[in-house]
Amino acid sequence: MELNKSNYFSQEANRHYMSVSQFKSFLPSYGGCEAQAMATINGEYVRPPVTAFMEGHYVHAWNEGTLDEFKADNPDLYASTGKTAGQLKANFKHCNKMIEVLENDPLVMKALAGEKEVIMTVVMFGIPWKVMLDSYQTGVLFSDLKALKEIDGKFWNREAQVYENFLEHYGYILQMSVYAEAERLKKGRKEGDWLLPHMVVVTKQDPPDHEIIYFDYDAIAAHLRIVGNHIERVKAVKSGKVEPVACGKCDYCRSVKKITRIKHFQELSLY
Repeated sequence: MELNKSNYFSQEANRHYMSVSQFKSFLPSYGGCEAQAMATINGEYVRPPVTAFMEGHYVHAWNEGTLDEFKADNPDLYASTGKTAGQLKANFKHCNKMIEVLENDPLVMKALAGEKEVIMTVVMFGIPWKVMLDSYQTGVLFSDLKALKEIDGKFWNREAQVYENFLEHYGYILQMSVYAEAERLKKGRKEGDWLLPHMVVVTKQDPPDHEIIYFDYDAIAAHLRIVGNHIERVKAVKSGKVEPVACGKCDYCRSVKKITRIKHFQELSLY
């Protein structure tokens, strides 16, 4: 299947290719659920739109140079009633502040230089994968742009019973590691010869905070091993060879839930 920007996120592409987001959607350690992942791939479940995602798309459209087009294609960005009718909603006005912070930092603009939204497809771990690099300077580095609530937040990982930072919680180290391996394979360099991935982070705070973060070879190697440790199970479930396990807690599982037994009160977990 030939990928482009118009079909990259399509149902057909998601069935044919593995992606980082799809891989994580199978793993409980990244908040995933096999049952929801399969229902999504099969078109049986569509996640409801989340405002935070649209804010991220807004900032990404700026990086890509398509912000005016994005605004034109998304009238919901604008208020439709009251005194502010026809104006950008307050949260998207704030996105402009976030963009201004990035534009006014020379090192950020240097990190985000290069080709935009570069699609690569490779075979990794025995199956086709797709990745999209936000900014790519061939042979030098690639960068990913993230809009977050805050940089210093902590998140409870129920499975591991530990607190994590946003990089661990959202699987961003794994994402950048897979991107690094995909880019290496695409360019035909020797094993372990990765470009160092960079992540430009801007927060939704007022005023926004921002950072540039890079990931080293040890982190890349370690997180590729994580993929290797789980990929056979993911492949088996996605191919239909193994029945998916339902987590019982996610949006999808709650939407199809039928009670099969009555729980004792001490079965309820606090952590």
